[in-house]
Amino acid sequence: MKYLKIRFCVLLFFINTIFIFSGDLESQDETKDLKYIISLDTGLMITAVKNIGYGIGINYEHKLRDYLSVKSGFGHMACFSEVTVVTVNLQVFFYYYPLSNGLDKFYIGIGNGCDFLMYPKEDDIPDDTAISIIPLLGWKWKAMRYLMIEPYVGWKFYIMETNNYDRTKDYLNTGFQWGINFKIYFNN
Repeated sequence: MKYLKIRFCVLLFFINTIFIFSGDLESQDETKDLKYIISLDTGLMITAVKNIGYGIGINYEHKLRDYLSVKSGFGHMACFSEVTVVTVNLQVFFYYYPLSNGLDKFYIGIGNGCDFLMYPKEDDIPDDTAISIIPLLGWKWKAMRYLMIEPYVGWKFYIMETNNYDRTKDYLNTGFQWGINFKIYFNN
């Protein structure tokens, strides 16, 4: 019952956020003028809620030139299920937009992530680091003022795995990745 309440609260948060930031629908042509996107990363929040915790991230995507951008991200997550884990996540992605010279529509991306894992309540587990590479395919579009929707698929594999993989596999989400990101961006 407790988990159902948490999931309900997260769902309510997303619905309220959409209505708070919604406005008149704007032309898709306006996204080609975007030079950067600062957005909240909600993926960590979903992983954390599944593992009785909290998490949030922030991303900055910058258009380098037509069809090409770079995105950096920072995230923090704490989970309190079987093992208490606190993570700090840093990532860098490069995106190529073959159908648009802005920061929207279809993209192909490759990225690198680094997870720093700390176990504050576990004396027998040393702090750890995991480094991953993530190829991605996705589509971004501006749904409302301040809101972009981004369905994506990808594969996350580790080039340097954690020494405690059995205890942390629920937090690191290795293998096939898919989802829909709701990007709340602030530079309109």
